[in-house]
Amino acid sequence: MAGEYTPEMIAMLEAQIAHFASDDHIRREVAVWAGSTPEERLAEAEDMCAEADYFLSQLAPEALARALQPEPLPADSAEIFIALRRAAPSGTQPR
Repeated sequence: MAGEYTPEMIAMLEAQIAHFASDDHIRREVAVWAGSTPEERLAEAEDMCAEADYFLSQLAPEALARALQPEPLPADSAEIFIALRRAAPSGTQPR
């Protein structure tokens, strides 16, 4: 039973994913950096990386391997990037 999720649990997880992936959430998270210097932003990023390293170091080897496994780029995204690259005037790169 421990591996089973109820529809309510799945709905709650989907709502959390949508919230944390929303543009509004991201804007609120980065708003504190709006008046920061590049050096202050770099220092904050270094602190965040140190925190991530700590939490990753707490994972079992199998869980760490799963966490570090990159998600493959969807085929249609790769096709879009290739088309943009081909359509870009020579000497420029799409942003």
